[in-house]
Amino acid sequence: MRFEPKLAWRYFRARRKSLARFTSCVAVVGIAAGVASLIIAQSLARGFSDEMQDKILANTAHVSVFLNDGAEILDWKAVIEKLKKSENVKEVSATTYESAVIVGTQATSYAVLRVVEGRGTRDEGRGSREFLLPTLDPHPSSLISIEISLGKELAEKTNLKIGDEAGIITLENEFAPTTSKVFIKEIFQTGLYEYDSTWIYISPEDFARLKAQKKFTPTILSVSVKDIYTADKTADEIRANLGDNFKVVDWQEANRPLFAALSLERRVALAIVSLIIFIAALNITTTLALLGAERRFDIAILRTCGAQTKSLIFIFLLEGLLLGFTGIFFGVSLGLLGCFLGNYFKIVRLSAEVYSLNYIPFHPDLNNILLIILIAFLVCLAATVYPALKIGKIKPLENLRRQ
Repeated sequence: MRFEPKLAWRYFRARRKSLARFTSCVAVVGIAAGVASLIIAQSLARGFSDEMQDKILANTAHVSVFLNDGAEILDWKAVIEKLKKSENVKEVSATTYESAVIVGTQATSYAVLRVVEGRGTRDEGRGSREFLLPTLDPHPSSLISIEISLGKELAEKTNLKIGDEAGIITLENEFAPTTSKVFIKEIFQTGLYEYDSTWIYISPEDFARLKAQKKFTPTILSVSVKDIYTADKTADEIRANLGDNFKVVDWQEANRPLFAALSLERRVALAIVSLIIFIAALNITTTLALLGAERRFDIAILRTCGAQTKSLIFIFLLEGLLLGFTGIFFGVSLGLLGCFLGNYFKIVRLSAEVYSLNYIPFHPDLNNILLIILIAFLVCLAATVYPALKIGKIKPLENLRRQ
Protein backbone atom coordinates (compact mmCIF):
# COMPACT_ATOMS: atom_id res chain seq x y z
CA MET A 1 0.00 0.00 0.00
CA ARG A 2 1.34 3.44 -0.93
CA PHE A 3 2.21 5.89 1.84
CA GLU A 4 -0.30 8.57 0.75
CA PRO A 5 -3.50 6.72 1.85
CA LYS A 6 -1.83 5.67 5.14
CA LEU A 7 -0.76 9.21 5.90
CA ALA A 8 -4.14 10.63 4.87
CA TRP A 9 -5.89 8.18 7.21
CA ARG A 10 -3.49 9.06 10.03
CA TYR A 11 -4.06 12.79 9.50
CA PHE A 12 -7.81 12.21 9.40
CA ARG A 13 -7.74 10.45 12.78
CA ALA A 14 -5.26 12.87 14.39
CA ARG A 15 -6.36 15.55 16.85
CA ARG A 16 -6.71 18.96 15.29
CA LYS A 17 -6.56 22.43 16.72
CA SER A 18 -9.88 23.82 17.95
CA LEU A 19 -10.79 25.87 14.86
CA ALA A 20 -9.95 23.10 12.37
CA ARG A 21 -11.81 20.60 14.54
CA PHE A 22 -14.86 22.86 14.63
CA THR A 23 -14.95 23.42 10.86
CA SER A 24 -14.48 19.71 10.15
CA CYS A 25 -17.37 18.83 12.49
CA VAL A 26 -19.56 21.45 10.82
CA ALA A 27 -18.66 20.01 7.40
CA VAL A 28 -19.56 16.45 8.43
CA VAL A 29 -22.80 17.49 10.16
CA GLY A 30 -23.82 19.72 7.24
CA ILE A 31 -23.19 17.06 4.61
CA ALA A 32 -25.00 14.45 6.72
CA ALA A 33 -27.99 16.78 7.17
CA GLY A 34 -28.09 17.56 3.44
CA VAL A 35 -27.87 13.92 2.36
CA ALA A 36 -30.45 12.83 4.94
CA SER A 37 -32.82 15.63 3.92
CA LEU A 38 -32.49 14.69 0.26
CA ILE A 39 -33.20 11.02 0.92
CA ILE A 40 -36.23 11.81 3.07
CA ALA A 41 -37.59 14.41 0.63
CA GLN A 42 -37.14 12.15 -2.40
CA SER A 43 -38.61 9.16 -0.55
CA LEU A 44 -41.63 11.19 0.53
CA ALA A 45 -42.22 12.55 -2.98
CA ARG A 46 -41.85 9.07 -4.46
CA GLY A 47 -44.17 7.63 -1.82
CA PHE A 48 -46.86 10.17 -2.70
CA SER A 49 -46.45 9.47 -6.42
CA ASP A 50 -46.52 5.69 -5.93
CA GLU A 51 -49.61 5.84 -3.69
CA MET A 52 -51.47 8.03 -6.18
CA GLN A 53 -50.47 5.77 -9.07
CA ASP A 54 -51.40 2.54 -7.25
CA LYS A 55 -54.79 3.82 -6.13
CA ILE A 56 -55.62 5.35 -9.49
CA LEU A 57 -54.67 2.16 -11.35
CA ALA A 58 -56.55 -0.01 -8.85
CA ASN A 59 -59.78 1.89 -9.45
CA THR A 60 -59.65 3.10 -13.05
CA ALA A 61 -58.86 1.56 -16.40
CA HIS A 62 -55.31 1.20 -17.68
CA VAL A 63 -56.70 2.07 -21.12
CA SER A 64 -60.14 3.60 -21.77
CA VAL A 65 -61.91 3.16 -25.10
CA PHE A 66 -64.96 5.23 -26.09
CA LEU A 67 -66.59 6.78 -29.12
CA ASN A 68 -65.51 10.27 -30.12
CA ASP A 69 -68.96 11.68 -29.36
CA GLY A 70 -69.29 9.78 -26.06
CA ALA A 71 -72.35 7.87 -27.26
CA GLU A 72 -73.29 4.30 -26.36
CA ILE A 73 -71.19 1.58 -28.01
CA LEU A 74 -73.91 -0.52 -29.63
CA ASP A 75 -71.58 -3.24 -30.92
CA TRP A 76 -69.57 -3.35 -27.71
CA LYS A 77 -69.34 -7.15 -27.56
CA ALA A 78 -67.67 -7.26 -30.99
CA VAL A 79 -65.33 -4.44 -29.98
CA ILE A 80 -64.33 -6.34 -26.85
CA GLU A 81 -63.39 -9.36 -28.96
CA LYS A 82 -61.12 -7.13 -31.05
CA LEU A 83 -59.51 -5.67 -27.94
CA LYS A 84 -58.77 -9.09 -26.48
CA LYS A 85 -56.62 -9.95 -29.50
CA SER A 86 -53.89 -7.60 -28.26
CA GLU A 87 -51.10 -9.53 -26.53
CA ASN A 88 -50.79 -7.09 -23.61
CA VAL A 89 -54.54 -6.97 -22.86
CA LYS A 90 -55.49 -8.91 -19.73
CA GLU A 91 -59.16 -8.07 -19.30
CA VAL A 92 -61.84 -5.86 -20.85
CA SER A 93 -65.00 -4.72 -19.06
CA ALA A 94 -67.93 -2.58 -20.12
CA THR A 95 -68.82 0.43 -17.98
CA THR A 96 -70.57 3.78 -17.90
CA TYR A 97 -70.21 6.89 -15.76
CA GLU A 98 -73.21 9.11 -15.07
CA SER A 99 -73.74 12.10 -12.82
CA ALA A 100 -76.41 11.74 -10.16
CA VAL A 101 -77.62 13.04 -6.82
CA ILE A 102 -78.03 10.74 -3.84
CA VAL A 103 -80.56 11.60 -1.18
CA GLY A 104 -79.62 10.23 2.24
CA THR A 105 -81.35 10.29 5.60
CA GLN A 106 -79.85 13.63 6.61
CA ALA A 107 -78.14 15.08 3.55
CA THR A 108 -78.07 15.18 -0.22
CA SER A 109 -74.85 14.97 -2.22
CA TYR A 110 -73.56 14.98 -5.77
CA ALA A 111 -72.38 11.54 -6.92
CA VAL A 112 -71.10 9.65 -9.94
CA LEU A 113 -72.72 6.35 -10.86
CA ARG A 114 -70.13 3.88 -12.11
CA VAL A 115 -71.26 0.63 -13.66
CA VAL A 116 -69.10 -2.21 -12.32
CA GLU A 117 -69.79 -5.86 -13.06
CA GLY A 118 -70.23 -7.97 -9.95
CA ARG A 119 -71.10 -5.01 -7.70
CA GLY A 120 -74.53 -4.62 -6.18
CA THR A 121 -75.91 -7.61 -8.06
CA ARG A 122 -76.94 -11.15 -7.36
CA ASP A 123 -75.35 -12.36 -10.63
CA GLU A 124 -71.69 -12.00 -9.90
CA GLY A 125 -68.88 -13.40 -11.96
CA ARG A 126 -70.58 -13.98 -15.31
CA GLY A 127 -68.36 -11.67 -17.30
CA SER A 128 -69.31 -9.36 -20.17
CA ARG A 129 -72.78 -10.05 -21.52
CA GLU A 130 -75.97 -8.39 -22.70
CA PHE A 131 -78.56 -7.88 -19.96
CA LEU A 132 -82.12 -8.36 -21.13
CA LEU A 133 -84.90 -7.00 -18.92
CA PRO A 134 -88.66 -6.87 -19.21
CA THR A 135 -90.41 -3.62 -20.02
CA LEU A 136 -90.61 -1.58 -16.82
CA ASP A 137 -92.80 1.29 -15.72
CA PRO A 138 -91.23 4.76 -15.15
CA HIS A 139 -90.62 3.86 -11.50
CA PRO A 140 -88.59 0.63 -11.61
CA SER A 141 -87.82 0.69 -7.90
CA SER A 142 -91.46 0.05 -7.14
CA LEU A 143 -91.08 -3.39 -8.76
CA ILE A 144 -87.45 -4.41 -8.33
CA SER A 145 -84.99 -3.41 -5.62
CA ILE A 146 -81.88 -1.73 -6.89
CA GLU A 147 -78.70 -2.25 -4.89
CA ILE A 148 -75.63 -0.01 -4.90
CA SER A 149 -72.19 0.19 -3.30
CA LEU A 150 -71.32 3.52 -1.74
CA GLY A 151 -67.95 5.24 -1.21
CA LYS A 152 -67.01 5.56 2.46
CA GLU A 153 -66.78 9.37 2.50
CA LEU A 154 -70.02 9.67 0.54
CA ALA A 155 -71.75 7.36 3.02
CA GLU A 156 -70.55 9.51 5.91
CA LYS A 157 -71.71 12.73 4.23
CA THR A 158 -75.18 11.34 3.63
CA ASN A 159 -75.30 9.33 6.89
CA LEU A 160 -76.11 6.12 5.03
CA LYS A 161 -75.23 2.64 6.25
CA ILE A 162 -75.44 -0.87 4.80
CA GLY A 163 -79.09 -1.86 4.46
CA ASP A 164 -80.39 1.73 4.41
CA GLU A 165 -82.76 3.02 1.76
CA ALA A 166 -81.81 6.08 -0.29
CA GLY A 167 -82.95 7.99 -3.32
CA ILE A 168 -81.02 8.40 -6.58
CA ILE A 169 -81.85 11.32 -8.86
CA THR A 170 -80.70 11.05 -12.48
CA LEU A 171 -81.43 13.16 -15.54
CA GLU A 172 -82.88 11.80 -18.75
CA ASN A 173 -82.37 15.36 -19.98
CA GLU A 174 -81.96 18.70 -18.24
CA PHE A 175 -85.74 19.05 -17.80
CA ALA A 176 -86.65 15.50 -16.78
CA PRO A 177 -85.13 14.36 -13.46
CA THR A 178 -85.99 10.84 -12.35
CA THR A 179 -85.95 9.66 -8.74
CA SER A 180 -85.44 5.99 -7.90
CA LYS A 181 -85.31 4.08 -4.64
CA VAL A 182 -82.09 2.15 -3.94
CA PHE A 183 -80.64 0.10 -1.09
CA ILE A 184 -77.10 0.26 0.24
CA LYS A 185 -75.53 -3.18 -0.18
CA GLU A 186 -71.89 -2.32 0.45
CA ILE A 187 -69.62 0.54 1.49
CA PHE A 188 -66.20 0.57 -0.18
CA GLN A 189 -63.00 2.55 0.29
CA THR A 190 -60.45 3.11 -2.48
CA GLY A 191 -58.10 5.31 -0.46
CA LEU A 192 -58.58 8.31 -2.76
CA TYR A 193 -60.90 10.92 -1.28
CA GLU A 194 -62.06 12.13 -4.70
CA TYR A 195 -63.40 8.65 -5.48
CA ASP A 196 -64.67 7.73 -2.01
CA SER A 197 -66.62 10.99 -1.70
CA THR A 198 -68.44 10.78 -5.06
CA TRP A 199 -68.48 7.28 -6.53
CA ILE A 200 -71.39 4.85 -6.43
CA TYR A 201 -70.89 1.36 -7.85
CA ILE A 202 -73.90 -0.20 -9.53
CA SER A 203 -74.23 -3.42 -11.53
CA PRO A 204 -75.10 -3.33 -15.25
CA GLU A 205 -78.46 -4.97 -14.48
CA ASP A 206 -79.41 -2.48 -11.81
CA PHE A 207 -78.21 0.45 -13.92
CA ALA A 208 -80.52 -0.69 -16.72
CA ARG A 209 -83.37 -0.97 -14.20
CA LEU A 210 -82.55 2.48 -12.90
CA LYS A 211 -82.70 3.91 -16.42
CA ALA A 212 -85.81 1.87 -17.35
CA GLN A 213 -83.92 0.24 -20.22
CA LYS A 214 -84.29 -3.27 -21.63
CA LYS A 215 -80.57 -3.82 -21.71
CA PHE A 216 -77.37 -2.20 -20.56
CA THR A 217 -75.28 -0.59 -23.28
CA PRO A 218 -71.89 0.83 -22.18
CA THR A 219 -70.29 4.10 -23.22
CA ILE A 220 -66.77 3.10 -22.12
CA LEU A 221 -64.72 -0.08 -22.42
CA SER A 222 -62.14 -0.40 -19.64
CA VAL A 223 -59.00 -2.31 -20.59
CA SER A 224 -56.62 -3.85 -18.04
CA VAL A 225 -53.14 -4.59 -19.35
CA LYS A 226 -50.45 -7.01 -18.20
CA ASP A 227 -47.66 -4.42 -18.18
CA ILE A 228 -48.87 -0.98 -17.08
CA TYR A 229 -45.69 0.71 -18.34
CA THR A 230 -46.42 -0.36 -21.92
CA ALA A 231 -50.03 0.81 -21.78
CA ASP A 232 -49.22 3.62 -24.23
CA LYS A 233 -48.05 1.12 -26.86
CA THR A 234 -51.14 -0.99 -26.28
CA ALA A 235 -53.28 2.14 -26.71
CA ASP A 236 -51.55 2.86 -30.04
CA GLU A 237 -52.26 -0.70 -31.16
CA ILE A 238 -55.93 -0.39 -30.18
CA ARG A 239 -56.25 2.90 -32.09
CA ALA A 240 -54.88 1.25 -35.20
CA ASN A 241 -57.31 -1.69 -34.85
CA LEU A 242 -60.49 0.26 -34.09
CA GLY A 243 -60.10 3.21 -36.44
CA ASP A 244 -60.88 6.90 -36.13
CA ASN A 245 -64.37 6.54 -34.65
CA PHE A 246 -62.93 5.63 -31.25
CA LYS A 247 -60.86 7.64 -28.83
CA VAL A 248 -58.29 5.66 -26.80
CA VAL A 249 -56.68 7.11 -23.66
CA ASP A 250 -54.09 5.28 -21.53
CA TRP A 251 -53.59 5.96 -17.82
CA GLN A 252 -50.36 7.90 -18.33
CA GLU A 253 -52.00 10.26 -20.79
CA ALA A 254 -55.08 10.70 -18.61
CA ASN A 255 -52.99 11.58 -15.54
CA ARG A 256 -50.06 13.31 -17.26
CA PRO A 257 -50.53 16.72 -15.52
CA LEU A 258 -50.54 15.09 -12.09
CA PHE A 259 -47.45 12.93 -12.57
CA ALA A 260 -45.60 15.72 -14.42
CA ALA A 261 -46.18 17.99 -11.40
CA LEU A 262 -44.94 15.31 -9.00
CA SER A 263 -41.83 14.70 -11.14
CA LEU A 264 -41.10 18.45 -11.23
CA GLU A 265 -41.51 18.58 -7.46
CA ARG A 266 -38.86 15.87 -6.99
CA ARG A 267 -36.40 17.63 -9.31
CA VAL A 268 -36.88 20.99 -7.60
CA ALA A 269 -36.43 19.42 -4.16
CA LEU A 270 -33.25 17.72 -5.39
CA ALA A 271 -31.84 21.02 -6.65
CA ILE A 272 -32.76 23.05 -3.56
CA VAL A 273 -31.58 20.59 -0.93
CA SER A 274 -28.35 20.04 -2.91
CA LEU A 275 -27.48 23.63 -1.95
CA ILE A 276 -27.30 22.46 1.67
CA ILE A 277 -24.65 19.93 0.69
CA PHE A 278 -22.79 22.56 -1.34
CA ILE A 279 -22.71 25.03 1.57
CA ALA A 280 -21.65 22.28 3.99
CA ALA A 281 -18.90 21.17 1.59
CA LEU A 282 -17.42 24.67 1.68
CA ASN A 283 -16.42 23.89 5.25
CA ILE A 284 -14.17 21.16 3.85
CA THR A 285 -12.33 23.89 1.92
CA THR A 286 -11.94 25.89 5.13
CA THR A 287 -10.84 22.83 7.08
CA LEU A 288 -8.15 21.86 4.56
CA ALA A 289 -6.88 25.44 4.41
CA LEU A 290 -6.52 25.45 8.20
CA LEU A 291 -4.91 22.01 8.15
CA GLY A 292 -2.42 23.19 5.51
CA ALA A 293 -1.36 26.05 7.77
CA GLU A 294 -1.27 23.71 10.78
CA ARG A 295 0.92 21.11 9.06
CA ARG A 296 3.38 23.32 7.23
CA PHE A 297 6.29 21.70 9.08
CA ASP A 298 5.06 18.17 8.17
CA ILE A 299 4.74 19.25 4.55
CA ALA A 300 8.24 20.68 4.53
CA ILE A 301 9.69 17.47 5.99
CA LEU A 302 7.84 15.36 3.41
CA ARG A 303 9.12 17.54 0.56
CA THR A 304 12.66 17.36 1.95
CA CYS A 305 12.40 13.56 2.09
CA GLY A 306 11.52 13.50 -1.58
CA ALA A 307 7.70 13.54 -1.61
CA GLN A 308 6.43 14.89 -4.90
CA THR A 309 3.84 17.62 -5.29
CA LYS A 310 1.24 15.18 -6.59
CA SER A 311 1.71 13.02 -3.48
CA LEU A 312 1.01 15.97 -1.18
CA ILE A 313 -2.04 16.91 -3.21
CA PHE A 314 -3.26 13.31 -3.09
CA ILE A 315 -2.81 13.11 0.70
CA PHE A 316 -4.91 16.18 1.44
CA LEU A 317 -7.41 15.30 -1.29
CA LEU A 318 -7.98 11.95 0.40
CA GLU A 319 -8.32 13.60 3.80
CA GLY A 320 -10.96 15.98 2.48
CA LEU A 321 -12.83 13.13 0.81
CA LEU A 322 -12.73 11.15 4.05
CA LEU A 323 -14.53 14.05 5.72
CA GLY A 324 -17.05 14.02 2.89
CA PHE A 325 -17.56 10.26 3.00
CA THR A 326 -18.09 10.42 6.77
CA GLY A 327 -20.86 12.97 6.26
CA ILE A 328 -22.36 10.94 3.40
CA PHE A 329 -22.33 7.72 5.47
CA PHE A 330 -24.12 9.30 8.42
CA GLY A 331 -26.48 11.14 6.08
CA VAL A 332 -27.55 7.94 4.30
CA SER A 333 -27.96 6.17 7.65
CA LEU A 334 -30.03 9.00 9.14
CA GLY A 335 -32.10 9.34 5.97
CA LEU A 336 -33.01 5.65 5.86
CA LEU A 337 -33.69 5.64 9.60
CA GLY A 338 -35.96 8.66 9.18
CA CYS A 339 -37.87 6.88 6.38
CA PHE A 340 -38.25 3.75 8.52
CA LEU A 341 -39.53 5.71 11.52
CA GLY A 342 -41.80 7.80 9.30
CA ASN A 343 -43.43 4.64 7.93
CA TYR A 344 -43.57 2.91 11.29
CA PHE A 345 -45.30 5.79 13.09
CA LYS A 346 -47.11 7.07 9.96
CA ILE A 347 -45.84 10.57 10.63
CA VAL A 348 -47.02 12.27 7.43
CA ARG A 349 -50.78 12.52 7.69
CA LEU A 350 -52.73 14.87 5.44
CA SER A 351 -56.20 16.22 4.97
CA ALA A 352 -57.76 13.81 2.47
CA GLU A 353 -60.12 16.52 1.23
CA VAL A 354 -57.14 18.62 0.08
CA TYR A 355 -54.53 16.03 -0.92
CA SER A 356 -56.73 13.01 -1.85
CA LEU A 357 -54.58 10.79 0.44
CA ASN A 358 -54.76 10.80 4.24
CA TYR A 359 -51.30 9.27 4.73
CA ILE A 360 -48.11 9.32 2.68
CA PRO A 361 -45.49 6.57 3.09
CA PHE A 362 -41.77 6.96 2.51
CA HIS A 363 -40.48 4.94 -0.46
CA PRO A 364 -36.65 5.06 -0.59
CA ASP A 365 -35.34 4.18 -4.01
CA LEU A 366 -31.87 2.69 -4.55
CA ASN A 367 -31.28 4.65 -7.76
CA ASN A 368 -32.22 7.92 -6.08
CA ILE A 369 -29.96 7.16 -3.12
CA LEU A 370 -27.02 6.38 -5.43
CA LEU A 371 -27.68 9.64 -7.30
CA ILE A 372 -27.67 11.58 -4.02
CA ILE A 373 -24.40 9.91 -2.97
CA LEU A 374 -22.87 10.78 -6.35
CA ILE A 375 -23.98 14.42 -6.07
CA ALA A 376 -22.57 14.69 -2.54
CA PHE A 377 -19.30 13.06 -3.60
CA LEU A 378 -18.82 15.40 -6.57
CA VAL A 379 -19.56 18.46 -4.43
CA CYS A 380 -17.09 17.30 -1.77
CA LEU A 381 -14.48 16.56 -4.44
CA ALA A 382 -14.90 20.03 -5.93
CA ALA A 383 -14.55 21.59 -2.47
CA THR A 384 -11.36 19.61 -1.81
CA VAL A 385 -9.43 20.20 -5.02
CA TYR A 386 -8.50 23.88 -4.61
CA PRO A 387 -7.05 23.75 -1.07
CA ALA A 388 -5.21 20.51 -1.91
CA LEU A 389 -3.59 22.20 -4.92
CA LYS A 390 -2.60 25.21 -2.78
CA ILE A 391 -1.03 22.92 -0.16
CA GLY A 392 0.94 21.13 -2.88
CA LYS A 393 2.59 24.44 -3.87
CA ILE A 394 4.00 25.15 -0.40
CA LYS A 395 7.79 25.54 -0.53
CA PRO A 396 9.72 23.43 2.00
CA LEU A 397 12.62 25.82 2.76
CA GLU A 398 10.33 28.69 3.69
CA ASN A 399 8.36 26.46 6.05
CA LEU A 400 11.51 25.12 7.74
CA ARG A 401 12.85 28.64 8.15
CA ARG A 402 9.64 29.70 9.96
CA GLN A 403 9.78 26.88 12.50
